[in-house]
Amino acid sequence: MMAKLWIAAFTAINLALVGVFIAIILTRELPPALLNTVEQLDKEYDYVIVGGGTAGCVLASRLSEDPTLTVLLLEAGGSELESYFTRWLIRLPALTPVLMLLPHLTWQYKTVSQTEAAMAFNNKQISLPAGKTLGGTSATNYMLYNRGIAADYNSWAAGGATGWAYSDVKPYFNKVEEVVSVVPASSKYFQKLTDSFMQAGVAVVKAIQKYSRYSRFSQMHVDAVQGERWHAASGYLYAAMHRKNLHILTHALATKITIDKKRATGVSYETEKEERGTVKARKEVLVSTGTIRSPALLMLSGIGPQQHLKSLGIEVHADLPVGNNLQDHVFLPVRVQLNTSVSFTETKAKKALEILKYLLFRKGVLSEAIGMSAVGSIKLAREDRPELYMYLLNIGSYKTQMYQIVSGISEEAWRKFAPGVYDPSEEGCFIAPALMQPRSRGNITLASTDPFQFPVINPRYLNDKHDVDTLVEGIKIAIAMTEMKPLQELGATVHIPEYSGCSHHPPKSNAMYSCLVRHGAMSLYHYIGTCKMGGIEDAASVVNPELRVHGIAGLRVVDASIMPDLPTGNTMGPTLMIAEKAAAIILRDVKD
Repeated sequence: MMAKLWIAAFTAINLALVGVFIAIILTRELPPALLNTVEQLDKEYDYVIVGGGTAGCVLASRLSEDPTLTVLLLEAGGSELESYFTRWLIRLPALTPVLMLLPHLTWQYKTVSQTEAAMAFNNKQISLPAGKTLGGTSATNYMLYNRGIAADYNSWAAGGATGWAYSDVKPYFNKVEEVVSVVPASSKYFQKLTDSFMQAGVAVVKAIQKYSRYSRFSQMHVDAVQGERWHAASGYLYAAMHRKNLHILTHALATKITIDKKRATGVSYETEKEERGTVKARKEVLVSTGTIRSPALLMLSGIGPQQHLKSLGIEVHADLPVGNNLQDHVFLPVRVQLNTSVSFTETKAKKALEILKYLLFRKGVLSEAIGMSAVGSIKLAREDRPELYMYLLNIGSYKTQMYQIVSGISEEAWRKFAPGVYDPSEEGCFIAPALMQPRSRGNITLASTDPFQFPVINPRYLNDKHDVDTLVEGIKIAIAMTEMKPLQELGATVHIPEYSGCSHHPPKSNAMYSCLVRHGAMSLYHYIGTCKMGGIEDAASVVNPELRVHGIAGLRVVDASIMPDLPTGNTMGPTLMIAEKAAAIILRDVKD
C-alpha cells in the first residue's frame, strides 16, 4: 500500500514538473508587465495616443524616445503580458484563425446585409474581425508583410497627398524593416506546394498571351521570429515600456475626444471596471484605432458629416466626410484537392512529435504561418498596377468551422465550397484570386451615440460590376493553373461549388462564375480609407498630408484609415510605414 502511495506521489510530482516545464517553454521571454492603472495616470500628457494597435505601438515607441515628451497610450483591449495563455495564443502562428474568434482579442465586427455580394453568407453579412489588444491586428492577422508597389504611393501623391510618393515613403519602409523580422512564408514543410503553384502560374501566363507581359509569381513573406509571431507591440512597444515618460493604460475605451474652440484638448475614456476619466493633451491627440473605430470616434466627438451627426444630436465641430471612402480587398478561394502530402493538415498538426518540436525548439509544422505562402500579380488592362493577386493558401484541412465562422459564410454553403476540408487528413489548397483595385466604395456611420455600440459598416462589396468581372477572370486563371503540369503532378483537381442560386447558369460560363463571386467572395480584412488623406482642396479628404484633421487643431489620425486608396497587397507593412513617417513629422514639428 505504501509503495503504491509513493508511486502515485512520484507520478504526480513528475506530472507537475512537466506542466511547469511546458509552461516555462510556452512563456519564455515574457516581458515584464509594465502597464499602468488609472490611479497612476497623470492629469495631462504632451501626446495622448488612442489605440495601441499596429500604428499606435510605433507612435508610442518613437515619440517616447524624446525624454522631454510625455506620452500616454490608451488601448481598449488587453495585452499578452497579462496572461501566459494569451501570449501562447498570439505567438503560435498556426492559431491565427482561433484568434479571430476570440472577443477579448478581436473586435467582432460585421457588415450590414449586402445587396450585391455575400449571397451565401448568414444574413448576407461578412465578418470583419480587427485586433483588440496591444499590437492590434498585427497580433491577430496572418502575418503577411509586403510594401505594395511604387505606383500605389505615386498615385497617392498625384491625388493630393503631397510628400507620400514612393521616393518619400521608401526611407520609412527601410526603417520599419530594421525592426520587423521578415522571413519567407514557406519552408521545407510546404515548399513543394509553393514551388508548384509558382511554376503553374508562370506556365499559365506564358500560355495565355494577354497576361505574359505584366505578370509575375513569387513567394510571400511573413513577420516571425524563431517560430513565433512578430507584432507591433513585441517589436516596438516592449523595449520602450521602461521609459518613465511613457504610460500605457489597457482595457480603456476612448469614448470621446474633447474639443474646445476648434482644438482637441484631450480624451475621455471608460475602463472595463466602469472607471471614467478624461486626460488632457498639451500638444496633440493622435487617433490610431483603425479604419472602423477611428471614424466612429471622430463622429462621436463631433467631427463628421454634419447631417448625420445632427440627426443623432451630436454637436458638430467640423463638417467632414468621415467614414466615407471605405475600401477593401475581396477574394474568392477556389478549392483544389491534391493526392500528395504537401499541405497543412489537422492530422499533421496534432502529431505528438510536431507538438513536442514546437514546445522545445519552436520548429515544425506548428511554427508555420498557415495561410498564404505565395502570390501572383496579374495585370489585365492597366500597365501601372495589377488588378488581381492570385494567392496560394496552403491549407489542406483544419478546424474548418473556424474559417466558416470567421468569414460569416453559412455552414451549408461552406460544405459546398470546400467539402474535403472536413477530413482532418485531406490534402489540398486554395488558389484565391483577390481584387487589388476595387471600384466599389462603402461607408461607416454611427448606430447611436453609445461609444460601446459598433458602428454601421456598409462596404457595398461588388456594387461595381467591374469588380465582379475582374474576379471572374481570376477564377479562370485559377482553374487554368490546376491544369498545368506542376500542379497536375500533385494530383490537383479543382472543385467548383454548386450553389442552388447559381444552378440555372451554364457550367463554366461567365454568368456561372459571376454568380459564384456574388455568393462566396470574402474579405481579406484590408479595409482602409475612412479618414482619407488629401489636400485641403480635396472635398473627400479628412486629414491633410501631415495627417492633421482639417479644421481641428491638435488632432491627427495615424492608421490605415488615412490611405486614399488600397495598396497592392497586404496592408500591415504600409500601416507601419505610415506610423513611422507620422512620428518623424511630429518630432520635426516639436523641434520647429
